[in-house]
Amino acid sequence: MRTKQVRPDKLKYEYELSISHQFDTVLKKKYILFDFRTVKIFENFVYRINVIENINFEKKELNFDVEGLSAPKISLPNTGNAGYQFKLYDFKNTTYMLDLTKHKKKKCKYEFKVTTTSVKLMKKPPKTFIKVLT
Repeated sequence: MRTKQVRPDKLKYEYELSISHQFDTVLKKKYILFDFRTVKIFENFVYRINVIENINFEKKELNFDVEGLSAPKISLPNTGNAGYQFKLYDFKNTTYMLDLTKHKKKKCKYEFKVTTTSVKLMKKPPKTFIKVLT
């Protein structure tokens, strides 16, 4: 008798990206934090998301290519989401284009506005692999 294979529920998004204002107490500077994390919680290890960033301040474009996950360097068991953080210093209070790609194939274009106190999402694509929060 064969047993039925148990499969995890299909998730709407694979990743979440939180964009927020932060302050670096060591450098005494404001920055915008791009905090990537997986929706899935890993039970044995906390993995790292591999992201390649390409920033063009002149064109006001931010490109992040989410390549996948890498194993932890320390093999101590721990639970949690995989994550990656990028800090954008020397930003201006203006509108930026945000391009998110996954394995250089799936592409999502967002537009967000930075003010002195907040980050606001202006445009988002209808279909996406990542949920963007501000």
